[in-house]
Amino acid sequence: MTDHEISGLQALRALIRGELPSPSIGQTMGLTAVAVEPGRITLEARPDGRHLNPAGAVHGGFAATCLDGVAALALFSTLETSTAHSTVDLNVKYVRPLTAGQTYRVEGWVVERTRSLAICDAQVLDAAGKLCAKATTTFVIRS
Repeated sequence: MTDHEISGLQALRALIRGELPSPSIGQTMGLTAVAVEPGRITLEARPDGRHLNPAGAVHGGFAATCLDGVAALALFSTLETSTAHSTVDLNVKYVRPLTAGQTYRVEGWVVERTRSLAICDAQVLDAAGKLCAKATTTFVIRS
């Protein structure tokens, strides 16, 4: 690690404080980071008209992207910013449909991490705290 490198946790805290710009995927998905601690992060997600399928419902890919993203950020909170990681698999279970214009809480946490592999869980909750979707994601970590 160089003197100028910060940890993923430090970067995420700076993002929440508004000291770093939101990544473009966050802007596209309507995601905002609201809380982070080592191995755990909470986002807010607000699907809109950009996220609708041809039937006019929020596309399932919106929830899947939120789940994969929040799980990756939970892992990122335990890594140095220069440590590459990528999704190996994503297993999503849809419980309730999402509604455009509603705000959802998206939570991710590290279940287990080794030097080269991590398993993370994630969930999307509605304003009443009801589960809408959940996922388990496996990541490869490249040191």
